[in-house]
Amino acid sequence: MLTAEKVKIFKKYKGYYDGYHIQNNGKEKIISDNEWILIDNLMQDLFLIRNGMVSESFKANIIKQIIENCDNEQTFNLIIELEKYLNNKNIR
Repeated sequence: MLTAEKVKIFKKYKGYYDGYHIQNNGKEKIISDNEWILIDNLMQDLFLIRNGMVSESFKANIIKQIIENCDNEQTFNLIIELEKYLNNKNIR
């Protein structure tokens, strides 16, 4: 289940899993590999949605997937904002 804490950690590392993994070596792992991959995939899908590159059915399926994997509406909103943050060319 995705939480606000997990989304914020993903944002901190800008989706760079190796950076997260290396800095947390030996510490408790907050985000599982599967959750990291899920967020990463959602970032790609949301980019396509935001740029009008997908069908309405694809969009509906992704929104449903986000809802099913987020613990609450705040986390849902953080996921949406995260995509905008990560795909803004001015920050990289």
